[in-house]
Amino acid sequence: MELKDKVAVVTGSGRGIGEGIALVLAREGARLVIVDMNLDDANGVVKKIAAKGGKAIAIRTDISKKIEVGAMVAETVKQFGTVDILVNNAGIEGPPTLVKDLPEAQWDRVLAINLKGTFLCCQAVLPPMMAQKKGKIVNIASTAAIRMTFFGSADYTVSKHGVAGLTQHLAWELADSNITVNAVCPGGVLTPLMEQHTTAEYRHTVEERLIPLGRMCTIGEIGESVSFLASNRADMITGQLLAVDGGLLTGFGEDLRAVVRKRMEDVKAASKH
Repeated sequence: MELKDKVAVVTGSGRGIGEGIALVLAREGARLVIVDMNLDDANGVVKKIAAKGGKAIAIRTDISKKIEVGAMVAETVKQFGTVDILVNNAGIEGPPTLVKDLPEAQWDRVLAINLKGTFLCCQAVLPPMMAQKKGKIVNIASTAAIRMTFFGSADYTVSKHGVAGLTQHLAWELADSNITVNAVCPGGVLTPLMEQHTTAEYRHTVEERLIPLGRMCTIGEIGESVSFLASNRADMITGQLLAVDGGLLTGFGEDLRAVVRKRMEDVKAASKH
């Protein structure tokens, strides 16, 4: 239990990748703050952690709002005394859309959650981390932060490139406070949402054509990479973008534009029913 008694805030941890991260950190002994817009989902994760003897609380927070983020961190400090680990996992993706058709409202919302929200959470935890002269920040970016999203939109790519830049800048800025800042960049991850919104045939095509290791990541595997970066084993690692992608980024640029555009049309058609 290498994170025993550490206080870890994980945003967007009511389900999916965030839940997987929270469960791994709890297994390693951390005390968890489950942050999510859906309090019922967050409380469900708290119950799972408690059932295994762990300690966790749930706090509903819209991370795009500075006042709510500040209140969340204040409540964390009130309950647990400090913040040792911040995992910025919360993120959204709008319907896949070509740039020429991308609505301004979608652009604003994706950037507000994925980039501004990450910035606000980082900013809010700095006082307790700097006061204790140590801390671990792990941002969940994407392979889109290194290259681009193959199956989403430009708003998502831009937001994740921003997270990568923020990660590297903060790593430099906070080094003298002994606070490390890194990003995990998942490729395809088999989440419940992925299973709900894609067909088995589509997933098999992606795995076969794009992922050298032949399968998508599990949410637990993303959790393990976060746990490592949050541990003392990673004390000399900062400012890094760790791709957890089954080798996806080693690909040779297969032209998938026809596949992408067909998916966009399929999503648009499905939304009308």
